[in-house]
Amino acid sequence: MKPYTLESERADAPTGCAYLAPTFWNKWFRWDGSRTSGNYQLGGHVKDEHHTGLQVFADGEWHSVVGWTLDDCAPATDYQEESA
Repeated sequence: MKPYTLESERADAPTGCAYLAPTFWNKWFRWDGSRTSGNYQLGGHVKDEHHTGLQVFADGEWHSVVGWTLDDCAPATDYQEESA
């Protein structure tokens, strides 16, 4: 995978599974009413804003944010399996 994506590529990227987003890292986030290509922001700042329809861009896809971690951005199922 290349180390960057163009704005148009992010805007048109598919939607994947639900993810947990990091609070201590900058990531591409988008939400209802934001730019389709997203906003590069600190996760903790985005979390405090309480957006609806929140998604994070990771692994070439947009993912619905269903929870938060300190510094990891990964599928929510990874964490559910570990805690079970």
